[in-house]
Amino acid sequence: MYFWHFLIQLLKMKEIISEIRDFLKKDFNVYAYLYTLLFLTISLFLNYKYNFENSIVDSFYGQPISFLIYFLYYSAPYLLILIPVLAFKNKLYLIRKPEFWIKIFIFFGIFGALVAFWQFRYFIDFSKFDYSDSRYIRSLIFNIKRIIPFLIVFYAVKLYYDKDMNHLYGLRYKGMNYRPFFLLLFLMIPLIALASFQPDFKISYPQYKFYYYDGALGMSRIQSEMIFLAAYGLDFVSTEFMYRGALIVGMASILGRESVLPMAGAYVILHFGKPAGEAVSSFFGGMILGIHALAKQNILGGIIIHTGIAYFMEAAAVLQHYYGS
Repeated sequence: MYFWHFLIQLLKMKEIISEIRDFLKKDFNVYAYLYTLLFLTISLFLNYKYNFENSIVDSFYGQPISFLIYFLYYSAPYLLILIPVLAFKNKLYLIRKPEFWIKIFIFFGIFGALVAFWQFRYFIDFSKFDYSDSRYIRSLIFNIKRIIPFLIVFYAVKLYYDKDMNHLYGLRYKGMNYRPFFLLLFLMIPLIALASFQPDFKISYPQYKFYYYDGALGMSRIQSEMIFLAAYGLDFVSTEFMYRGALIVGMASILGRESVLPMAGAYVILHFGKPAGEAVSSFFGGMILGIHALAKQNILGGIIIHTGIAYFMEAAAVLQHYYGS
């Protein structure tokens, strides 16, 4: 009985496969895709060879100029992919509308500003906390600081430019078939298990190494870990809201299907602080989730996949710590 139920759910993935096939049939341009591949290959090499993000970009964190640096760091790859791709397809006319540039400035502006936001130090006296509690509070702030500003700013943009849209850039249940995404998540478990044995994975995960502390803020280890995971999940919701919500659903009225490829490329840059394999695979994940978001005007599938993989990776890292070699 369970086998047949699993098989039925597997067949439902045909819908996603069909979306990908139909998209590539209409969108694929050999020059555009080769250029994007070359751009990302060079970017990946430079970052992981010279530690570009950590040693150069992040060195500006805490300085006023960091707001501009992070805006350029995340928006430039998007535009450096989009503009040549549109040129290859003779579609540069798509970005002549002021709406395009205003949306790009607002979307990447708020994203970069929140990454650069360090002024929370003025509102919390961290000297009152020991090292583990201070680190814990900072990690919570990092994970939750984007979701509310995104909701406010994106809603304001929607009211002005997309008032006829009856949802907030893909945040809706309509058009959502959640079962294939849980199945995809299930199929990812063996890959995550294999990745957990890699040295760079063990360095990066779990994100909050709760087993080094006795708990945070008077809580037990388990309580502090559960609260961290809740905040950690919200960070992935905000990421989906930005990359699949704003950059796909929000830009579709201007770019149509041309919104997917530059988003997926920019999504790779977002993963430069993660293991190299994760950064490479993020392109394919970004393409799949972007195509689906465009087809269904819905980002809940991406939220399921993104948060689910994040939680499985945390779990795999904890198991490696306790039972790995």
